[in-house]
Amino acid sequence: MCTGNTCRSPMAEAILKQKIKWAGLKGYAVSSAGLAAAEGDKMSENAKKALRQLGVKTPAFHSKRLTEEILKRSSFVVCMTEAHKRAVNSPKARSAAELAGAEISDPYGGSLNEYIRCSHEIERLCNIIMNKILNGEEL
Repeated sequence: MCTGNTCRSPMAEAILKQKIKWAGLKGYAVSSAGLAAAEGDKMSENAKKALRQLGVKTPAFHSKRLTEEILKRSSFVVCMTEAHKRAVNSPKARSAAELAGAEISDPYGGSLNEYIRCSHEIERLCNIIMNKILNGEEL
């Protein structure tokens, strides 16, 4: 979960989905949303390019705003920053800093290199999430 749901959170969604698929895990649904997302925006082009550099498929994507309904259906919500976590205000919310020791900086409007750096931060976060899932640990 991030702000606009066009950069960080869609990259996290794509990376985590691919890692779950590679691990052969079933029964996991992964989606993303944003606190201030405009419904239906596409993933940013630099986010797509950064994902391709990681070898992650870029699925068809349209942004969505975080709603109470999405929150109710979620087992947990990973927030890119502590501010996002405070805004979500739910016991289901975890920040990237809690899970991986650092917030995920926003590359919005930045260069492709900033998106690539961000995708590596997100991949590290997703690796930590995957280790917790595989080890049966709570998030």
